[in-house]
Amino acid sequence: MALASLKIDGAVEPVRRAYRACLERATPPDWSEPESIRWALTELGARTPVVPPLTARLRPITAGNAPGWPSAHFTEIINDLAEHAQVNLYSQFWRVDAGGTYCVSGTGLDWELDWTAPWEHLVAESRTWSLLEASEAPVGDNIFAAPAWIDRTDLYPER
Repeated sequence: MALASLKIDGAVEPVRRAYRACLERATPPDWSEPESIRWALTELGARTPVVPPLTARLRPITAGNAPGWPSAHFTEIINDLAEHAQVNLYSQFWRVDAGGTYCVSGTGLDWELDWTAPWEHLVAESRTWSLLEASEAPVGDNIFAAPAWIDRTDLYPER
């Protein structure tokens, strides 16, 4: 993450190798190491997250740069991601007000995916758990849902 934050020239290939090493070790993609590496690759311009059209359209442009989408759209976002073969890894919820941005307790659901399963199964299982989470998620005008998802290419990158 530091390499990406500092925009270090030549960092892309070593960061890609680090990501491949995570995959080879079968580090779950929702753990912090691969999550950080994907973020770094994105910041370095070497990864473009897949954002389905409805999800992109529902993303608010707010003065406070709110993290994510209004919680009222959370179910729509989850369905849109699944319909575009994206796997939601987890979701966070945030309250935004004049005093700042604060993490809000989520649903308390703790779920894990079987990363050895076929991609289509991962998409379906992620959707099921995420919709259950959506049914129990905090809501309100100032509550935002921030799902973290990956595309098939994040789990099976070209070598």
